[in-house]
Amino acid sequence: MDVHLEVTLLCGILAICIFMLIIRSLSVDTTFANGLPWADLRDEVFKTTRASLRQLISCTQVLQEAYTKFSKKGQPFVVSDFSFQPQILLPQDYIKWLTTQSDTVLSVWPVRSKRRALGAMMSTVDHKTTIAFMDKIVGRFLTRNLDKVQADVSEEMGASVDCAMGMDEKNWHEVNLMQTFKDIGDRTGVRALFGLTLCRDQHFLRVLTHFKTLMGIGILLSGQLPPIIRPIVGLLLILPFRICKARVKKVLTPIVKQRMHEVACEQDDATMRNESQDFLTQSVRVIMKDKEIAHQSAEYVADQFLVLTFDIWKCANIPFSDGIDPQSFATLASTSLVASNLFLDIISSGPSLDAYERLRSEAASVFKSEGDWADPTALKKLVLTDSAIRESIRRSSIQTRGLLRAVVSPDGVTLPNGTHVPQGTWLGVPVQAVHMDGDLYDKPYEYNPFRFAVMRSESNVPSHEKVDATDISDTFLGWSYGRYACPGRWFAVQNLKLMVAYLTLNYEIQPIAERPESIVFGDANVPSMSACIKVRRRRRAQG
Repeated sequence: MDVHLEVTLLCGILAICIFMLIIRSLSVDTTFANGLPWADLRDEVFKTTRASLRQLISCTQVLQEAYTKFSKKGQPFVVSDFSFQPQILLPQDYIKWLTTQSDTVLSVWPVRSKRRALGAMMSTVDHKTTIAFMDKIVGRFLTRNLDKVQADVSEEMGASVDCAMGMDEKNWHEVNLMQTFKDIGDRTGVRALFGLTLCRDQHFLRVLTHFKTLMGIGILLSGQLPPIIRPIVGLLLILPFRICKARVKKVLTPIVKQRMHEVACEQDDATMRNESQDFLTQSVRVIMKDKEIAHQSAEYVADQFLVLTFDIWKCANIPFSDGIDPQSFATLASTSLVASNLFLDIISSGPSLDAYERLRSEAASVFKSEGDWADPTALKKLVLTDSAIRESIRRSSIQTRGLLRAVVSPDGVTLPNGTHVPQGTWLGVPVQAVHMDGDLYDKPYEYNPFRFAVMRSESNVPSHEKVDATDISDTFLGWSYGRYACPGRWFAVQNLKLMVAYLTLNYEIQPIAERPESIVFGDANVPSMSACIKVRRRRRAQG
């Protein structure tokens, strides 16, 4: 009887949710569009509801078609969203206008708040302050100190790759691509951020993985599900999330306390140079000098670091941009996403390109001794590798739309074509469609690993057209664009270059005839999680 009652109540709740979902869609105020065309809005019953629901799995196709039909003609268009937050997506030539508007006119913060829903996951943190602080210390310390952590990162890269790929030089064996690169990314990331001890601590790696996975799921679902369903999902996730958070803090808080004590005892910033250059130490130095938070406890700082680290790893492991899209921020798992895309692109690029062998030859010419792995100038010589990374981010973008801004000016804003949109409207850009624009890139649907290396050497390329993997432009949005571009992109590329170099020098990977299809979920466009590759250790030269 009790079971029957519970099932009845559950069915009743679901029925109410569905009913409210329909009512919500019927009450959507479409006047904000001011005559702009809608993408994939068909003449059907509950048309806005159905258009929004289709975005969950067909976003890529819808945006590509709308980009060709409207954006290529300089026409903004409206697109529904599974979260029932309609957005106006702008043509590519509006990007500079969009990203140069004052924060009092267009702001990323309302988008971050609703799309990422961090408040529901970590209510004890002032996320705007934390994220702003992250931007400052990533730009000021992590990026400037990459040279100091390169030796540690390269050492951990080798150890983690060997552990994940094995040492068998005779037999081919199969590994899951996503899981393998997740394991590698976790260890190298923890080494750079927290140091040697924690990166080898299996308990810490395990609880941190659980934490960031639940955090990522919570943000993804909270940001893309319809508002009426979000509280239900939040209730289901909040208990396991809090348990994982407590476990991570139990390990992290004593480490933070120790670093705070050490930094407080320093005579100057160089005292610990030979002891610790990890990101935690650098960040604690900033915290201890900040009058507003220097008095806070280690537990409070650790709490901030859970959001901070999550966001930094998203930068370092490639992106969800402007603080929310997969461009400027990504979860710790995003290293596995980008690295998986990169190697899938390389090994499926076709025998005529000989991509893997050319990348191996380049690495062999650069890394001739152990000391080269710690030399920052060595990474600058990896021109082909740099190009392969940038091209993979372009060709295999892990987001469909980005650069989202909310109109916050009470007077609204007038678009470059004269269309006026009111306060509360969201504006953005169809990122993936821009990257697939044939007027911007020759044969855009093909992965050409050396596209940007060739551009770099061509005399007819404008001097202002930068093509390094870390460079941003209004035609390459892999790191976002403008003042909110990902500040951790140099760290990300450093890791990816070391990964490509070590793998190609030490392992063989069997090429594949056809690249597995990516998985689309709303804004996210991620590589197949079941994709596997066959690898074996490269035979060492005798004698």
